[in-house]
Amino acid sequence: MKYARPLCASALFLAARLMAAEPESFVRSIETPEKLSAVQTRTVEYRPSSGAGPSIVLVGAAHLGTAEYFAALQERLDACSVVLFEGVGIGDALKRGPGTLNRELGLQKQLGDALGLVFQLNAIDYRRAHFINSDLQPDAVQSEVKERAAKAAPGSKSEDTFASLMEALQGTGKGAEMIQPMIALLGGSLETRETARLLFIEVLGRAGEFLGLAKGASTEMRDLFDVIITERNEIVMRDLRAQLSKTGAGKSVAVFYGAAHLPDIAERVVKELHYAAVGEKWDTAFSADPAKAAMQPAQIRLILDMAAQQLKAGVTDGTLPGFPLPKVPPPAGK
Repeated sequence: MKYARPLCASALFLAARLMAAEPESFVRSIETPEKLSAVQTRTVEYRPSSGAGPSIVLVGAAHLGTAEYFAALQERLDACSVVLFEGVGIGDALKRGPGTLNRELGLQKQLGDALGLVFQLNAIDYRRAHFINSDLQPDAVQSEVKERAAKAAPGSKSEDTFASLMEALQGTGKGAEMIQPMIALLGGSLETRETARLLFIEVLGRAGEFLGLAKGASTEMRDLFDVIITERNEIVMRDLRAQLSKTGAGKSVAVFYGAAHLPDIAERVVKELHYAAVGEKWDTAFSADPAKAAMQPAQIRLILDMAAQQLKAGVTDGTLPGFPLPKVPPPAGK
């Protein structure tokens, strides 16, 4: 099974991997002065605490956003000396030449189309000489999951869960068959689209909470997040050290990754590499207008409170319960 795309969220439990409002968070939800709800990602620059050396720039990414959002990130990345970027299998696809990186298939592209947003792989040009794919290989990801499943308690379904997740993200399998009709509904009208955008914005605003609860609620989810985040962060730190050793002062090494990864990497940059933050910038990935939605942010927050309570109950019995999804009206005439 091959999948040349970032591992990102397209449903509530997947969106949870994007970290939320914490001291070192790289994504947040806000209300704009225009009374819009918005999700923003964070870029932080670090410099050596003592002595000379290159800067480190951690660029948090939302995998769906507006064209303007990705254009701003592209400009920032192009200004860096080296960019280490996320994407299981993307590096090999890029080496094979134009046309081998399929940007059109998969749930993330379909979700972006439904919400009137752009998918990261369609918006960012990775064919830059200073861009380096820093991630696990597809077979390594599968091996890690299989190894953890073998060590888990009898009956563990970590490997099956991971395979189903990957199939869903690629737009294949039973998972995709279940989610695709819902995605089509989300884009059926302005009202449903704005409601869906609000839902995702509110989820991302509490994703750190949901990530912690999901990891505690089931062994399978804990193992998956350990591979999806922890094991891949090890690769990033290895590559970051290698690039710092051959990059001179006055230059910069960027890490362009999903926001779930960056709190851990930021902590290690400070503690292990002895760097200090010197500046930050927040970029709006996308927004939603509550006045045009079928539900208000407060109502969605109540639904997420219910989801959190279900996850907390799952922590005690070892199961991962389902999320209560908001009901949105069908498009007119349907």
